[in-house]
Amino acid sequence: MISDRATPAQIEGVKRLLEIRRMVEYPSMSWYSPPPSIVLDNFLFLGDYDNASNIELLQNLGIKHILTIHDRELDENIRTKFNYFSIISPDSSSKDVKQYFEQTNKFLHDCYLAGEKVLVHCQMGISRSSTLVLAYLMKYHHETLEQSFRYLLEKRPMISPNIGFLLQLVQYEEELRKTQEIDTTKNDDDNNNNNKEETNPIKTVALDIS
Repeated sequence: MISDRATPAQIEGVKRLLEIRRMVEYPSMSWYSPPPSIVLDNFLFLGDYDNASNIELLQNLGIKHILTIHDRELDENIRTKFNYFSIISPDSSSKDVKQYFEQTNKFLHDCYLAGEKVLVHCQMGISRSSTLVLAYLMKYHHETLEQSFRYLLEKRPMISPNIGFLLQLVQYEEELRKTQEIDTTKNDDDNNNNNKEETNPIKTVALDIS
């Protein structure tokens, strides 16, 4: 149970994210695979397994790197054509994905520094892969988890990390705050910030959840 692994403050953080998730409408899932979502700076894409298996799509988008978090590897013909980093992981709330955050953050930021495009994916681009992207946004854009979550929902409204992954993101945010990699002066309370002009490096979505 999440309560066995979390402090009261962390549980409240997870509840806050779940409430934000509930307030965002997203299209119902259908039989076809939606295109990858452009997350950041025209370099970071978030998508699904079918996207990552479509060589023509990847080449048309100019993607050179793939970050997979899935139960299985991509086919060899994909792995040999792209710079490939894979994490074998089920979409389970008990899975420790936080242990990979520093590795995946470095992989993604190296792509950014090289000026090259990267696709992050899991099965549907909803839970596992969005968790890795949220960790990256916090680490390298110095945004709070709530700000990063709102931003990613704007870019890909279907994202929905499972509750265990949300807890790990809350815990990772605490670690980044302690090392001042997140601006601790930022206020996550929208009740205080609704009337303030945003000046953050990434755009956030104003949602009234009162």
